[in-house]
Amino acid sequence: MILLKISGKDEKQIEEIASLLLKERLGIDMNIEGHLERLAYEDDKIVTEWVCLLTAKTKALLFPTIDHMLKEKYGNEIPEIYSVPIVNMDFEQASQLVSDVKEV
Repeated sequence: MILLKISGKDEKQIEEIASLLLKERLGIDMNIEGHLERLAYEDDKIVTEWVCLLTAKTKALLFPTIDHMLKEKYGNEIPEIYSVPIVNMDFEQASQLVSDVKEV
């Protein structure tokens, strides 16, 4: 199991992705946080940009499917996508994830 993280500057796109993931049963527990400040170091200075972050729980084996689907739909406009492993999770919540997310 993984915590999927998708971030981008277009909040409507992030909301659309959350709906798509739910509709296709590719994840559960969609959380969207808007207006997050992201700092980066570019050209010897700190720059700020504002992003929207989607987090969701899913199965690790579905990551390539999700990544491919977003590349097909958004092409060069694909938001940043990565995952973090979920090492421990309540048994009942893990069972819900297994039953609510499509089979691999």
